Amino acid sequence: MSTVAGGATDPVPRRRSGPWKVAGASMIGTSVEWYDFGIYATAAALVFPELFFPEMNRALGTLMSFTTLFVGSLGRPLGAIVFGHIGDRYGRKRALIWSMTLMGGATFCIGLLPGYATIGVAAPLLLVLIRMVQSLAVGGEWGGAVLFAVEHAPPRRRAFFGSFPQVGDGVGYFLSTGVFALAALAGHDALVGWAWRVPFLLSAVLVLVGIVIRRSMEESPEFEAARAAEAAEEKQAAPFIAVVRDAWKTWLLASGAFLITVGGYYVVVTFMSTYAVTELGFTDSQVAGAGTAASVVVIVCTPLAAIVADRLGLRRVTLTGILLHLVVAFPMFWLADTRSVPGLWLAMCLPMLASTIAYASIGTLISGWFAPRVRYTGLSMSFQTAGLIGTLAPAAATWLFSAAGNSWVPVAVAFAVMALVSAGCLAAFRQGPTESAGVAGQAEEREALPQAAAAPAE
Repeated sequence: MSTVAGGATDPVPRRRSGPWKVAGASMIGTSVEWYDFGIYATAAALVFPELFFPEMNRALGTLMSFTTLFVGSLGRPLGAIVFGHIGDRYGRKRALIWSMTLMGGATFCIGLLPGYATIGVAAPLLLVLIRMVQSLAVGGEWGGAVLFAVEHAPPRRRAFFGSFPQVGDGVGYFLSTGVFALAALAGHDALVGWAWRVPFLLSAVLVLVGIVIRRSMEESPEFEAARAAEAAEEKQAAPFIAVVRDAWKTWLLASGAFLITVGGYYVVVTFMSTYAVTELGFTDSQVAGAGTAASVVVIVCTPLAAIVADRLGLRRVTLTGILLHLVVAFPMFWLADTRSVPGLWLAMCLPMLASTIAYASIGTLISGWFAPRVRYTGLSMSFQTAGLIGTLAPAAATWLFSAAGNSWVPVAVAFAVMALVSAGCLAAFRQGPTESAGVAGQAEEREALPQAAAAPAE
């Protein structure tokens, strides 16, 4: 530790891992996370109805398959609490290593799971159980990856380095849709018979690489500062209790702000994939190819949007991206209805672009709403609460589509409503102690993550 004037000890330790190295490690971690979640979402749309719900008609089987996205995601808030506690009390690095290990193991097990034809009703039950383990792990992944990158970043480039986990989302989505596109080339019968397992089993390779890289990282300097300060004080409440008791308004508003970036993702990736295949006549490989194109948009545009956010302000750019979802809600279906491959690509790429603009900086922005000692828990709880609600989107969209006589209009309206909710929550948040504290040398950027704060924002 360094010493400041007067002999006091500087609470912020020397940064031992460079921001580029840490951001790269965070990106790899979220790549694994969203690869695993991406292949599940794609499989839920293309093959799980036949594999695990074969005795139902296609529409009902698809609805049940999408329901596993929600039921299996009940573990996400619990994962946010468990891994948030580990990350806030024992270190961001330790929580991230354990979450990745659990995530990879669950995904690999899905690839080995027998179908309904082999073990009957036990197959969908095991699918949901393993999915819950997977979601428990993902509950602690994204928030910690964002914090790990942001807390190592230079003050004026926090949005840029904090966007790397979001780039990882795009990389994971690219890999998942790309692998499924290749698997689909074998034909639908082969895809349902065996090829769908390959993307799940390949997850083990990505997980091993990610764990090796994460083990080489140093702990977050802001976590070490917060832990040193806490050791000198009286025993603090558990991070979860502190968030619920002292920052519950911030938690709810942050959850609402995240809603469209999570729920909208599932509408585009999952519902749109099913709609394109079952209603418009596209092949599995064409849909997977469109998803791959959308992932390229995420990879390319996320760092660009983050650079703009560092210059123009996190709140301004995030809100712009959220509102752009209103602009694309109806056109994405109009484009898909052209029944052309370019139209399908645009139908998936345009809403993904809107999501990318918002998603690039929202993690960094909302990180500043919580104090360092509860930041992992607060950010993870907010994102995963939105994730729990957002995973209802495909099932809700399927129900709305069927109830309206196979019309996508209610789905587009619901998509727009989610965007309005997110915009309203973002606008409703008022700067608390953490956000208004600013960053050394960057007082003019009131939305930046502070170096330290004493209590959760309320």
